[in-house]
Amino acid sequence: MIEVEAKAHVSDFNSVLEKLKEIGAEKVMIEHQKDTYFNNPEYRDFEKSDEALRIRNTTINNEKSEIILTYKGPKLDDVSKTRKEIEVNVEDSKNAGLILENLGFKPAADVEKERTTYSFQEFSISLDKVHKVGSFVEIEKGMVEGEDFKEAIDKIFHIYKKLGIEDGFERRSYLELIGVYKD
Repeated sequence: MIEVEAKAHVSDFNSVLEKLKEIGAEKVMIEHQKDTYFNNPEYRDFEKSDEALRIRNTTINNEKSEIILTYKGPKLDDVSKTRKEIEVNVEDSKNAGLILENLGFKPAADVEKERTTYSFQEFSISLDKVHKVGSFVEIEKGMVEGEDFKEAIDKIFHIYKKLGIEDGFERRSYLELIGVYKD
């Protein structure tokens, strides 16, 4: 799968929430996410290769929990955060982390966020309050690897305009933004 995505830093969500209502976006869920990122600088330094490996613990709508192991490949273009993404559900985040550590990976950092997700056409729009970083709007669409994603990127930036967001776009990872990785 290819995750076609762009994110933008915003000062607050009030005007974005109004615009989401105007365009008919539907609220899907509220999540608390805690991501633990892993790296192995001696084997394959993800800071240098622009990849990511994480375990995400998610609480959805204050009740359902989900744990996902995710690999993200390097960015595929110069304007968005589009990249290959492979995910698998796991039952035990502690043991999944221990497996990674026994393979030589070390926890690099934790990133926590409160996410409210909306659906608009074939896109997912997330309003993220990222602890120690700030507020972001992420718009994304999943596509099959090999498909041309340029049109999806154009549509994403068109949606940003509808939401009144024309600057503040951010390609750096949250690890770069919190200072774990140098940008």
